[in-house]
Amino acid sequence: MSKHKNLNSMFGGIIAMLLVCAPSFAQEYTKRTFDWDAETIELFQTLPVQADGRVKPMDSIAGLNLLIFNGKRTLKLEDGTRLSAPEWLLDVMFFPEQAKTYPCFRIQSDEVLVAIDIPATGKRAWYSYNDLLPGLERLEAQGSKISAIDSKQRNATERQIIKLARDIHEFKDLVGAMAIARFTFNTESTPTFQDLLGEKRPGISHLLEKAAAIQAVVASSRDGANPADFNAAQALFGQLDNALQLNQHGLTFLPPPATATDQDTWWRLADLILARFQGVPDLELQMELYASLEQLEQVKTDPEAFKSGLRAFHDNIVAAAEARGEYGKIPLEVSLYKADVFWNSLYLFMLGFLLCGVTWMAPRQRWLWWLAWACVLGGFTLDVYGITMRCIIRERPPVVTLYDTILFITSSIVLVSLLMEWLTKQRIALPVAAILGAAGMFFAGKYELEEIKSAGDTMASVVAVLDTNYYLAIHVTTIALGYAGGLLAGGLAHVWVLAKLFGFRKNDKSFYQGLTRMTYGVVCFSLLFAVFGTIMGGVWANDSWGRFWGWDPKENGALLICLWFLVVLHARMGGYIREHGFMVMCILGAVVVSMSWWGVNLLSVGLHSYGFTSGALFALITFWAVEVVFILISVGQRLVDGWNGPSPPIAK
Repeated sequence: MSKHKNLNSMFGGIIAMLLVCAPSFAQEYTKRTFDWDAETIELFQTLPVQADGRVKPMDSIAGLNLLIFNGKRTLKLEDGTRLSAPEWLLDVMFFPEQAKTYPCFRIQSDEVLVAIDIPATGKRAWYSYNDLLPGLERLEAQGSKISAIDSKQRNATERQIIKLARDIHEFKDLVGAMAIARFTFNTESTPTFQDLLGEKRPGISHLLEKAAAIQAVVASSRDGANPADFNAAQALFGQLDNALQLNQHGLTFLPPPATATDQDTWWRLADLILARFQGVPDLELQMELYASLEQLEQVKTDPEAFKSGLRAFHDNIVAAAEARGEYGKIPLEVSLYKADVFWNSLYLFMLGFLLCGVTWMAPRQRWLWWLAWACVLGGFTLDVYGITMRCIIRERPPVVTLYDTILFITSSIVLVSLLMEWLTKQRIALPVAAILGAAGMFFAGKYELEEIKSAGDTMASVVAVLDTNYYLAIHVTTIALGYAGGLLAGGLAHVWVLAKLFGFRKNDKSFYQGLTRMTYGVVCFSLLFAVFGTIMGGVWANDSWGRFWGWDPKENGALLICLWFLVVLHARMGGYIREHGFMVMCILGAVVVSMSWWGVNLLSVGLHSYGFTSGALFALITFWAVEVVFILISVGQRLVDGWNGPSPPIAK
């Protein structure tokens, strides 16, 4: 859809003399004095909106933005009231002055406040738009200055200033989504326009109905026959352009007509205004939807009238989206976020691990063990359900982004662990599944915000190199299984080393032999999928870039996993390492996997440089440091105990 610069010559000539009249708004502070009821919230959250390359529910727009601003998908007000994301966005759009008092912006550091001349509180706190208003001019200046600095060279405070500046701009855009529906015009300039428009201060929908007549007046007065009408038209279109400016980055929630230039792109409210004055045909539905929004603005203080109007708007826009084949997954996405399956799976994994701990103290209470099984299996089921729903919504394989890899690898680790527990019944793999499952889902929850900040969504359109389902399904999925096996082998090795360190079941050789066999099998599993996934990655690279191998950092990382586990297996089979050495090398294998999975992305070079996040660097360094310390303690303990001669080959 063309923007301002693509207007026809008549409209473009008038807009050249714009910004002469300020927009007219109701100045009073309209406050919501009632609670949004369940039906209103459901109608609002299931409205379709196009963003980040796909049509998604308004619920996702609300939840993702509030998560970025606030760090949570719910908002706690100063009086203790909690607003869900859809309730918050309803207030932002229809009661913006009230929403500007909500403490929805999380400030992590006092240095940010000092930089924009806002009094600091001495701790991390939440601020409203109005709280930050005195410093917004300075914030914009600081943001412009910092944006000229390379992102890798910015310090923590500068990154937070940039984030806050972007958050404020996003908030203004959300406020502007409905600002245009509150716009009214001064039409008292000449008798011609008074007779034409009728209403004393009409809204834009009334102006759109009279678009052809307005253009006729402009055409008849352009030759100087009626300068008063021509000047009045200039002023009118100046006001109209001011209205367009309010919505230039607004939400795209109007389906375009079939005759639109870009049929796959939904419209902002401003796009409809431009299209109407350009003479685009078949705009009856869009004009009806626009008029419905103006009506909603007028009745917003009456909850029943607002709900009735929202229902009519919802039904019309849903019917249009269904006709375009773009609504079917909207309710599914709303239900996915409402169920919050990934955080709930975290709670189940944690509960399962606690129950495993209780069973170690009360081994005869078998019902506790089966309850632990149920919790871990429930967490796994929720994880798989969430992954499946994401696949259906995006029509993509389970692994597309870095966020996807966390979910998929976690579920793979848990599945393999549960299968090992079922086969061995040693009560080792189940607690490993629980603790690694909990760690994975916690990591996913923490990284989700980083993914949203960089891509706008965890289900946004993928980068071009990933936009091929066939190779994506084969290469990325299999290489992720290789990652999962390497991490699980490292987890089992930790159990072996810790058991040795603390003398757990020190006289039970079968316990340690069984644990070693499990670790050995998982290493073979990891190597198989890592090698196959790396080879298929080369096939994909040859198809996409015309070369099988290019020594790209990500390719080198995948190769390093294969080489490392080949070294581990050959060293064990050749007798160069015994059980203890094998376990230490498996722990180092987990470090190698983390380097390939996340570390190379931090280099931000090569064809696989997508997915960079500065927040991962500290986590990775911490993980590597902890593993090195753990290995040193383990080796030191082994040296103190002495070496007991060569161990037999690992039983297969």
